[in-house]
Amino acid sequence: MDDVPQTIKSSVKFFRSVGYIGFADLVKSTTDYSVIKLDIESNNDDKVLYDQIVLSANDLIKHGHKTRQRFQGNRINDIGNAIEDVFVQELRKTTLSPELLSKSGYPDMKITDQANQVTYLESKAVSTDWNSSFRSFYYLDGKKIASDARHLLIAWDLIEETPKYWQIKGWKLLDLFHLKVKAKLEFNSSNRDLYQKELIIAEM
Repeated sequence: MDDVPQTIKSSVKFFRSVGYIGFADLVKSTTDYSVIKLDIESNNDDKVLYDQIVLSANDLIKHGHKTRQRFQGNRINDIGNAIEDVFVQELRKTTLSPELLSKSGYPDMKITDQANQVTYLESKAVSTDWNSSFRSFYYLDGKKIASDARHLLIAWDLIEETPKYWQIKGWKLLDLFHLKVKAKLEFNSSNRDLYQKELIIAEM
């Protein structure tokens, strides 16, 4: 146990020195699966995939304008979850087969197209400055990734028209193949770890 402090010190030093790394490299190293670049110029299957995602996103916006649909919620994350559910319904109107994955962790959904290609799609609700330095994308362990795939992200541009009622103004579609991510060392504990009897010195 004497070497534990030195091990921790070395780990902290390593994380501070890592800097930015390629998202594709991170996925490969944590899952053994490859991130495939979307190629809409020379791959017809990719072009169809791209066109149908764009069509679904535009149809969601058009439906919102036509019906004056607004999303209600206290937190932007709640709004994001509601949009995911509606967007999946739009995707199902195309030849794509979307599947919502568990809510926690990357990615949000898996899409299988007619060519049996797999695409992982992350959905983000954005209501702040697009150039903000606020951390908005997280990757932990890739436990939901089960194949080589394209990795895309769709970001919904939201405005709070009235308190707790949000409208989608637009969207951005990203290919994460060239994304750079920064490692962050974090030490944490659960409530079970934290509120142990031997740690509590007073309570009411």
